[in-house]
Amino acid sequence: MKKITAIIPTLNEEIHIYEAIRSVRFADEIIVIDSFSSDQTLEIAQKHNVKIIKRKFDDFSSQKNFAIDQAQHDWIYVLDADERVTPEVEKEIYEAVQNPGSMLGFMFVGHFILQEKN
Repeated sequence: MKKITAIIPTLNEEIHIYEAIRSVRFADEIIVIDSFSSDQTLEIAQKHNVKIIKRKFDDFSSQKNFAIDQAQHDWIYVLDADERVTPEVEKEIYEAVQNPGSMLGFMFVGHFILQEKN
């Protein structure tokens, strides 16, 4: 079975982080990459068995790419803290990862790209 890492970039997302983590609980690894939040984001995240990486924010692409490099698994799903994965999207993600065919990435409407890490 192929494994998935979910990545959630954060900065002061205490009102969103619990639900974001909860919505990707299907992932084999969850990484919260935080830009030095000054609220309770990290304290909340630490209670939910996630890997936390602190990194100064330079731009969205660099932040996400840095987190992708830290991932343990080949399939990566990135979502913003204010997004949620519905059970229907979770099923689509699982099916796409288990049977990718010749595809190396997938775009889900309203969500970030699911891609295979090289």
